[in-house]
Amino acid sequence: MTRRILITTGNGMFGRALIHALAGRDDIEIRAMVRDLSKFDVTAPNLEVVTGDLDDPASLVAPTRDVSHVFLTSPMDAKIADREIAVIDACLANGRPHVLDISGAVKHQGDQLDQLHSAAIESLKASGLPWTIISPNSVMETSLSAVQEQLRMGMFLGMSGHGKVGIVALTDVAAVMAEVVTTTGHEGQNYLCTGPETVDMPEFAAVLSQVLGRHIDYYDLSEAEFSDLLLEHGGYADRDQVEIEVLCHLRAWKEGRAEAVTHDVERITGRPAQSITQWVSQNRADFDARTTIGDRIAGALLKAKYHGRKLGVESV
Repeated sequence: MTRRILITTGNGMFGRALIHALAGRDDIEIRAMVRDLSKFDVTAPNLEVVTGDLDDPASLVAPTRDVSHVFLTSPMDAKIADREIAVIDACLANGRPHVLDISGAVKHQGDQLDQLHSAAIESLKASGLPWTIISPNSVMETSLSAVQEQLRMGMFLGMSGHGKVGIVALTDVAAVMAEVVTTTGHEGQNYLCTGPETVDMPEFAAVLSQVLGRHIDYYDLSEAEFSDLLLEHGGYADRDQVEIEVLCHLRAWKEGRAEAVTHDVERITGRPAQSITQWVSQNRADFDARTTIGDRIAGALLKAKYHGRKLGVESV
């Protein structure tokens, strides 16, 4: 059978990154599954786009047919386990494709997200299907890009204190996944994808200051304060969404549960993982928006409001 991968969330962050990593290659065919074809805008000579809905198990039968690999991930909400188990069941009905499942290197210690991921992974391991777990630490594109708008005020807010994280670039995670799909010897492995170093948010502010050539401060709030700000200004529907998408991750950072650093990216891909300085430099335009008078006034007001909450880089 031709090596063909089904990507279950073609419009998702990891799914699109994997599509771009494999696009144009003649050793792999890509089948991207989306709910709405009109919202998918990627084209490649080796790309097929199909419809399917992770909440509709019957719609997963056709997409999982005649594939050698399945990249399994789902939106980060309370339905993770149900959706992923539905894909596993469809795979079992359609042969024995090699399933790549996204978990995470952050130690969530039994919280809701951990329980959901664990249920899906336990089902996968018990299924008899060949599997590989991809466990990225927190990803730069989601964890750090959220501060872009705030940087116009010369500062950004968080709640992780001096908690360090072995944060990893999305392209490095996608490169590992591409190797798993196109080479052999990965069955039963769990690859912990991290950056080459740990960093806390005051250190991230220092990197931003260096790369952008202007001073950026980091202000550390209590979890309650930060949660209220996200609910008021972040576009989240309720506290449950804030918890599963943001708070549980930053809480883990603060408590030292995201400090893992491995060499799995370099070991699998043959090249070192990107450092945070390299990543910010490559994406400088995204962080370097023009500052207006209104931005400076808003920044001054926030700095006055949270006076005493500014954290600097700790001395070694």
